[in-house]
Amino acid sequence: MSQETPTNFANEHALEHLEDEIKSLEGVKRWKRPVFIVVLVLSVAAAVAGMTWFVMSPPPITSGHAGYARSSGMSIDVVEPKGATLAVPPARFAWESVTGRLQYVVRVYVKGSSIPLFERRTTATSLELTADDQALMPRGNSFVWRVVAQGQNGATIGEGEATFKVR
Repeated sequence: MSQETPTNFANEHALEHLEDEIKSLEGVKRWKRPVFIVVLVLSVAAAVAGMTWFVMSPPPITSGHAGYARSSGMSIDVVEPKGATLAVPPARFAWESVTGRLQYVVRVYVKGSSIPLFERRTTATSLELTADDQALMPRGNSFVWRVVAQGQNGATIGEGEATFKVR
């Protein structure tokens, strides 16, 4: 004997419509969330790659001063290897002394690359390479090596740069 009133009919119709809306929104969430995550991950990866490139890129060699690059600090005259073509990878890097330095940072790159093959820190004015260091410099490539003199607070006091090739 229950009698369906217009209000009950309207409520049931509204509930059915609401269920349909919920189902359609659930479908939207299924693709929006993964797309958002992919966009977020790609954005973060691009930012990290950009910062890495900016920080790790060696400056180009200044023309007219083959062997080292000018910087805001003083220029360090690199001694060896400097513009040479070598039969084997070098066993040693050497440069002039810089007064007031805490340490030197030496980085070696394949010419044209912004990622160093290796980086070493020393307080001496030369760096003896290990067999492992030398193995990182394959024959048939040109290389750039860079020395940076750092002061007490880590600031760059001077820097120098040279190229060499391994036959």
